[in-house]
Amino acid sequence: MNRKIIFFDIDGTIFCTQLGHVTDRVKAAIAQAQNRGHLCFIASGRPWAFIAENIRELGFDGYVLANGAHIKYQDMDAGIQYLNRGLVRDLCKNFRQGNIQYILSTPAHAYIDPAFTGLLKFFGKCNIDFQNLVHDFDEELIFHETLKLEAWADTQEQVDFAARCCGGFANEIHGPGETIEIYGKHVSKATGIRRVLDMLRLPVEDSFCFGDGPNDVEMFETVGNGFAMENGVDAVKKLAKEICPDVEKDGVAVKLAQLFERGVL
Repeated sequence: MNRKIIFFDIDGTIFCTQLGHVTDRVKAAIAQAQNRGHLCFIASGRPWAFIAENIRELGFDGYVLANGAHIKYQDMDAGIQYLNRGLVRDLCKNFRQGNIQYILSTPAHAYIDPAFTGLLKFFGKCNIDFQNLVHDFDEELIFHETLKLEAWADTQEQVDFAARCCGGFANEIHGPGETIEIYGKHVSKATGIRRVLDMLRLPVEDSFCFGDGPNDVEMFETVGNGFAMENGVDAVKKLAKEICPDVEKDGVAVKLAQLFERGVL
C-alpha cells in the first residue's frame, strides 16, 4: 500500500472540549495509522506555543501551524513565513490606542503583556500550556519574528475598531468576548498542506484530512479526501467525501477504522 498522509484539525476534531482531552480511542486510531506506514500531521490555526503537551505527546510526524505560516516535520522547522515587521508594529500601536489586548506568536513561543488579563482568561479555557507564554520581553525584537497575532475585544465597538486596523492582514473575527485571529494574506492551511505535499513528494490523491471549522474549508478544497465531523460547519460538510460521527462520539477513530477495514489506509 502506498504511504498516505493525514491532516488533523485539533479543536472539535480530535480534541473534545467537553471532555477536555483526546480520547484513548482516537489516540489509538492515529497510532494505528502511523503503524501502517502513513504520516499523521496536525493542521491548525494554532501556533506552536498553543499546542498543548496532551497533543504533542501523540507523536505526530509534523505540523502545519499558524494557518499555514509554520511547518514542522520530525521536530524540525521546515518552513516559516513571517509577517511584515512594520505592519505588525503599526497594528500593535493601534491596538494599544484602542485598548485592544493582543498576543504575538513566533515559531517557538507566544508573547503577551501580563496586563492583558481578558485574553489570558480566555486562553485558560483553550487547552494551552501557559509555560509557553512569555511575559517579560522587548516587543520591538519580537515584531520581526511574528507569525500570527490574536486580539481580544470586549465590545462590538472594539471589534469594529480592530477590524479597521487589520487591513494589511487576513483575519477571522469571532465577535465580542472571543478572539480575533490575524495572519498573513497569503497563507492558509491549504498553502501549508501544499508545501508539505511538495516537500514529501506525495500526490494530492494520497492526502486525507479531518476537520470541522470555517478555517478548514481551504484544507478540504486542497486534499484528495476530506472527512468532516458531524459537529462541523455546513461549509466543510459540503466539501467532505464523507461525514464522521461527532467528536464526542470518537468520530475520527470511527472513520479511520472504516478506512482501515476498506483497505483505503
